[in-house]
Amino acid sequence: MNTGFNNKVALITGSAKGIGKSTAQIMADQGANIILTDIDKEALDKTYDEFHDKGYHVKKILVDLSHKEGVEQLINTTVEEFGRIDILVNNAGILLSSSIEDTTDKMIDLTIDINLKAVLYAIRAVTPIMKKQNYGRIVNLASITGKRGDNSTTFVYGSTKGAIITMTRSVARQLGPWGITCNAIAPHAVMTEMMNYWTDEKKQTMADKIPVKRLGTVEEMAQLISYLASDQAGFITGETININGGYYMD
Repeated sequence: MNTGFNNKVALITGSAKGIGKSTAQIMADQGANIILTDIDKEALDKTYDEFHDKGYHVKKILVDLSHKEGVEQLINTTVEEFGRIDILVNNAGILLSSSIEDTTDKMIDLTIDINLKAVLYAIRAVTPIMKKQNYGRIVNLASITGKRGDNSTTFVYGSTKGAIITMTRSVARQLGPWGITCNAIAPHAVMTEMMNYWTDEKKQTMADKIPVKRLGTVEEMAQLISYLASDQAGFITGETININGGYYMD
């Protein structure tokens, strides 16, 4: 799929590994200027070196998205370097497993800070930039739990993802007149490092419940994100697209 990212500036949070890295790879292959961001320095350095060796136009920024200052610095540094931001992919997230009664204040605060507030801050910061350009693509990472609720993760996780879905619609409505689209994807059963707490038995049980009889891959998620971030998807906005092999349909 050639989505034509030549010379576009793409900021992808949590892009040192997993879905974020795969998305960055697709866009970089098609000529985008990529800003890799992550809190994991070792993984970020490794991905940056890999991309740099391939000749990609890439910059790395180590950042803690749990603080507003980190998010705003990330946006400002990107604009200083490239003069614009065409694409924002809010991929970074945290998933913790806990019962309701064992969910601590710290777990609630950290999940909300990274999964929700960091996205709010990032979108707020890029809005004047994208408005000035009369162009922008924003893609958020939601989850099936934002639609049907949690059953194996801490209950605050699904709460943040449900908020992402509503936020995506609000941003799409408000920024559409400036040529800015905002969409989200709602994955399920994708074997990222975040899902390492699933046992092999649970993975097989879940695959058996999915109509296509397998789990998803990070590459499949990245392809959908890249399409939504492309010019080809300019008439799609406010949508949260299920990508789960048919496990959940709405």
